[in-house]
Amino acid sequence: MSEKIKVLIDTDVCNEIDDQFAICYALANAKKLNILGFTICPFRDAAKPNLSIRDGLIDSKNEANHILRLFGAAYGKQPSVFLGCDGFLSEGYDGTNPAVEKIISLAKSEEKFVVCCLGPLTNVAMAIRLEPKIAKNLDIVWLGTGNILLDKFSDSNFVDDKDAFYEVLKSKARLTVLPSNLARGIVTSKYEFFENSTKNNVTDFLKSLFDRFDYIKKEKEIKSIYDIAPIAYVLHQKKFAVREIDAKLLDKENAVKLPANRNVLEVLDLPKNSFVWLDFLNSINSIKDGGFKPQTFFISDTHFGQERKVKIKEVPFKSVEEMNEEIIRRWNNKVGPQDVVYHLGDFGDYELVKRLNGKIILICGNYEHYDFNNFKKFREKLIKLGFLDVVEKGMYLDESVLGERVFLTHKPSNHAKSGLTLFGHVHSLKLLTRYGFNVCCAYHNFAPITAASVKKYLNFIKNHADRDVFV
Repeated sequence: MSEKIKVLIDTDVCNEIDDQFAICYALANAKKLNILGFTICPFRDAAKPNLSIRDGLIDSKNEANHILRLFGAAYGKQPSVFLGCDGFLSEGYDGTNPAVEKIISLAKSEEKFVVCCLGPLTNVAMAIRLEPKIAKNLDIVWLGTGNILLDKFSDSNFVDDKDAFYEVLKSKARLTVLPSNLARGIVTSKYEFFENSTKNNVTDFLKSLFDRFDYIKKEKEIKSIYDIAPIAYVLHQKKFAVREIDAKLLDKENAVKLPANRNVLEVLDLPKNSFVWLDFLNSINSIKDGGFKPQTFFISDTHFGQERKVKIKEVPFKSVEEMNEEIIRRWNNKVGPQDVVYHLGDFGDYELVKRLNGKIILICGNYEHYDFNNFKKFREKLIKLGFLDVVEKGMYLDESVLGERVFLTHKPSNHAKSGLTLFGHVHSLKLLTRYGFNVCCAYHNFAPITAASVKKYLNFIKNHADRDVFV
């Protein structure tokens, strides 16, 4: 068997849905690729103008880690995910970060490896700027620009950070440009993808993306999956038509002084007969579910659609619409389709369950009790909307989830008389009590909290907290 291709994947995974497909494609080819890690590059999302670059990086890191879990990869083991630049070189960013440091470290320790760039070249350019000598060990495959001879380069991967592109262009790094207009031809639809993919953890996740991203509906559920093209190129270079060209052809603005005889590679065409898409489908369809275990999360008091919480300033949002969208974003950024979420009451607009990831079990709070006279009919209605189950009052959680028998309820006053309790209802000044822990979203960055984090709090309450903690 030939030696695996060493590759680092640089991705803006939460920008669209393309990167998720690309990452799954790469991980599904572990027999051919030695994935050295994932670095997260900056992006701006036109559909979310209030999303900061830093928040986009964190969302992307969480998304990449979630995909790794689908493949059974444990956090903290290779391949790992590294946060990158939280700004663009073109806008003055000039610093270091875990992604840049990872690129530099690999370039110093590896003879040569591929950096597959699915977004702007910011991270790899920053690494070259800080350590120019590493460029000779970098084989950069970049999805960007349009037709090199005719286009003025309007692709966002170029426009978002021109300085990063020119930093790479003037270096001694091997650069292969895969024009975005070629990748645009890799198209699927919701119907086609659902019909031609088998059922496993990975395909279930990819299917969920079609409903998570609203702009898919605007495009009649037809989407170009650009970012699998550079992964296919790394896997099957001999099948792609490529030529070597003078780097001056890419310096449309005469922006930099290029080294003598500086050439780059341009991908001229994709393999015929839908080879890339079929190879992608074969790769993900062959995945056997293995180490993946759904996570369990807890949350309460989301109050979706309830404007009163905004008016009395119990939440840090300017409007109820902003509150809804931000909590949904933070929820889906942590929770996958197969994960289980216990919501401990005061959910709010029940219709929004359709937009939330996970299998949601709702334990009724005081707001839910206001909403029904007949609990049986209320429960049936909510299950039809998409809740996995609805519990009228408190319930004991199986000890396999948190390592002990724990009671779940909405109001802290209804806590268990023996053992510990998870509760909500109180939005401030009651995170920990002698009898339990508050999972109200106001305490936890308005997002669900993992079972692992809950275990740490419960252990603190039982074994470490003294009387001063509970004043």
